[in-house]
Amino acid sequence: MDKTLRSSKSEIEEFKKSFVWLDIVDELTQLAKNAQLEYDIVGEPHVDDEGYKIVPNSSETLIHLGDIKGRRKAVSYFLSLPDIFLQTLEIESKEESRNES
Repeated sequence: MDKTLRSSKSEIEEFKKSFVWLDIVDELTQLAKNAQLEYDIVGEPHVDDEGYKIVPNSSETLIHLGDIKGRRKAVSYFLSLPDIFLQTLEIESKEESRNES
């Protein structure tokens, strides 16, 4: 699958400095922190939002832990997107230089 980036290197670098990106980073960072807090209590008996004591069985616990791990991985990936785009542009530039030789 070939990627086509419409942004230039300078546009991506400017975006990384923008308030929009900084707000997105703040929101994703908070999501990761909340997931970590949730991860810390999963598997331990706890009281849910409605006041019921929850004692998860092992399959429920593993599914929930997998869900949390997936959210944390997604946050990490989203936070790295601008750098992935920059790396892609660098690789494309090197390939174009080789093809011109």
